[in-house]
Amino acid sequence: MTQPLAEIHGVLCAPPDQVLQQIGDERLRRLLQAWDRWRAGRSLPSRGDFQPEDLAYLLGHLFLLDIVSAETGPRFRYRLFGSAVTDYRGFDLTGRFLDQHPDPHFALRAHAAYLQAMQARQPLWASVSGTTATGMSANFEGLILPLARDGETPDMLLAAQIMTPPRAG
Repeated sequence: MTQPLAEIHGVLCAPPDQVLQQIGDERLRRLLQAWDRWRAGRSLPSRGDFQPEDLAYLLGHLFLLDIVSAETGPRFRYRLFGSAVTDYRGFDLTGRFLDQHPDPHFALRAHAAYLQAMQARQPLWASVSGTTATGMSANFEGLILPLARDGETPDMLLAAQIMTPPRAG
């Protein structure tokens, strides 16, 4: 019997006020509102605009990714891979590239989302439910936020993932 693929129930990459309307989890709403404040009139905030303790309410659910230039296009390296996500998934990608993810199908989808947020220079929200091609559970609401040292050109991504119960159906 084949496993059903994880289904994307919603994706929105848009200005913060539009994305905020889609978010169900209060912690993700709070993160987006903080990101918007950190911008302080710039297109994008930088990693230096916040401290880890500012995000204590999301510890374990956060990702911090470096955007690394490569001949084939940007690669994403996990500087931080949240412990709650590590426990849920059964692996830790801290220090590793997204293309080293144990589920190549999931990695392709994540790469597309990271790339979209980076290129649009906008928040990206997603709701995913189901099982991946390799049988890995994928039930979560996520938020991807670009960061830029110069306030314009993304060089990092801050993301959070809140695991949710599987959808009935």
